[in-house]
Amino acid sequence: MIKFDIAILGWLQNHLIPDSIPFFQFISDTTTLVSVAVVSLILLLSIIKKSKTTRVKVFLLAIVLILVALMSQGLKFFIERDRPFKTYPHIEKLSEAGSSSFPSGHAMEAFALATALSLLFPKKKTIIPVFLWAILVAYSRMALGVHYPSDVLAGILIGILLGWIVPWIFKRTGFIQLPLN
Repeated sequence: MIKFDIAILGWLQNHLIPDSIPFFQFISDTTTLVSVAVVSLILLLSIIKKSKTTRVKVFLLAIVLILVALMSQGLKFFIERDRPFKTYPHIEKLSEAGSSSFPSGHAMEAFALATALSLLFPKKKTIIPVFLWAILVAYSRMALGVHYPSDVLAGILIGILLGWIVPWIFKRTGFIQLPLN
């Protein structure tokens, strides 16, 4: 598996679009800012429109982001995987990176938010841009040499699970009413 990870990572770094590094650094660096801004904007709109239902959705999005932070840090603490640029000298570090590599917290956060938003606000004008953003975030972590593809894939899968399970639990328990199918 590690050979596959490194082969993909090496290929991605060797085939970057010229002058794309600043763009990917920006996408990567602003992931949490974008997540918090989106949730804050929805909260502001719920206050302006006096929508209790939308405020409940904001509450669920906040729970998703908190769980992502806890899960990401917890897994990184228990699974101490070196960053690819530390182990493989031909992988260039093109961005800041924290401690452990597994899983990608950025990918987890982006896909959790994208999944939850698409379930809570199921319209194409929401779903398409938020998943395009999530894909860019995930790709940026590999292109910048700070995560293995398996780190990113794990982050995507865990993020999708967290983004889906929080609204599902609240709907299933009947704690709150949500228009989820």
